[in-house]
Amino acid sequence: MWNLSKSLVALAALALPVADEPQTVDFASLSDFEYVEGMELPAHVTKLHEKKIRISGFMAREVQGEGPVEYFLLINDACGCEGVPLLNEILFCAMPEGEKTEILPGSISLVGTLFVGEIVEDDCVIALYCLDVDKIESGSRSGSGSGS
Repeated sequence: MWNLSKSLVALAALALPVADEPQTVDFASLSDFEYVEGMELPAHVTKLHEKKIRISGFMAREVQGEGPVEYFLLINDACGCEGVPLLNEILFCAMPEGEKTEILPGSISLVGTLFVGEIVEDDCVIALYCLDVDKIESGSRSGSGSGS
């Protein structure tokens, strides 16, 4: 005999978000304010601090060179790879310890833990957003932390 209450409970369980599922974030929400050094960052941004996210953009080298990198930038894909992005349009990304990746062409997605707040070096804010990368996903949303 078919049991409606058991079926409803099973359907409800399928609709629950998975605890480890990253929250999809876009640069539009990270950069929808005019940043001024020392300001209190908007609540919709600070609530993402230490959260697992998925975000898309263009990879860029942090420093000039060739070959695989441990650290790189993820740039707002709305910038179209032209001009100088604003500080709130850049994520400073770090690969897992001991891992490197090539700088991949085109728009990619990253999954990782986001850290929000001013990072100051030599009395100058150098970053607002840092991402500890767990996984690099190509357009097909598949891939490993190594970018392969």
